[in-house]
Amino acid sequence: MSNLSRKSRLYISLGLISAIILVSFAIIFYGVYQVYFAPASLFSHDFEQSGRVEEYFEDRSINVAILGLHNRNEDNTFGDVYFVDTIMVVSVNFDQDNLDLLAVPRDSYAEIAHSGEKDRIRQSYSYGYGQAGEERHRAGLRCTLDTVSSLLGDVELNYYIAMDIEGLKQLIDAMGGVYYEVEEPMIGFTPRESLDAGPQHLDGRGYLTYLTYREPDARDDINRMNRQRELLLATFEYFQEMGLFNYVIPSYAAYREHVHTDLSFNQVAALALFAGERLEADAIKNYSLQGEYFTLDGGETYYLDLDRELVDKLVADIF
Repeated sequence: MSNLSRKSRLYISLGLISAIILVSFAIIFYGVYQVYFAPASLFSHDFEQSGRVEEYFEDRSINVAILGLHNRNEDNTFGDVYFVDTIMVVSVNFDQDNLDLLAVPRDSYAEIAHSGEKDRIRQSYSYGYGQAGEERHRAGLRCTLDTVSSLLGDVELNYYIAMDIEGLKQLIDAMGGVYYEVEEPMIGFTPRESLDAGPQHLDGRGYLTYLTYREPDARDDINRMNRQRELLLATFEYFQEMGLFNYVIPSYAAYREHVHTDLSFNQVAALALFAGERLEADAIKNYSLQGEYFTLDGGETYYLDLDRELVDKLVADIF
């Protein structure tokens, strides 16, 4: 290059810089295109390992487990071990622009994965937490996911999103809260943890109060779960109407330390844009498992014996 004139070297340098800029813009454009126009392209699977659900993935659908984590101890302090207070499985179909939401009661009596024990499914995290050979938190989440999958007849859960309640509170506050009509007064341990009946603006604290409120009857988990689904659907409609899905991504970026997921940032962005731009409220179908409560040895802890026929029917219909 020393034999080239100064003018030639300048042209070559400008050409290289221009090529780098063009390639960079192409990469950025392709990423934006995937996130906005082709979200399914961000969710690739190894079909060779997918077995009986191979055809399902060829329809460009994914199953995402949604977990709500809570680690408040009886003395009102926070410990390391989470309880799984909310369990939902979302089946997203990118081709048909629809979504199926299946709620799993936290009191469901289930065989806990890798333990040989049966317990309420909300305890599944604690069983995995103590396992050796893996980081404890990751082991707790894996045990919960495997337990949920087994409960649903080995439905494959492709991804998961788990959020602790503090992160959810901060996220709702960052989004400006949600307007919602509370059906009846909810009396908590303190005034700050209570809600009046009627339409109102729920900040992060109020949102959590509604999500976690439980009647004195320990068998109220089904009603509580139904309230959670109604609030989540109302939140979706409110966010979409107000254009708030555009702010989910920066809010997620700010509070992602409270979110535990195996989704990439681009995949989270794609799902948020899919919900905000392509998914209609009437394209969301929600279901929940049902059963009968019982106790063991006359104890005070209630377990939910699931209706297996209903479980099998819902799994067949959704998955």
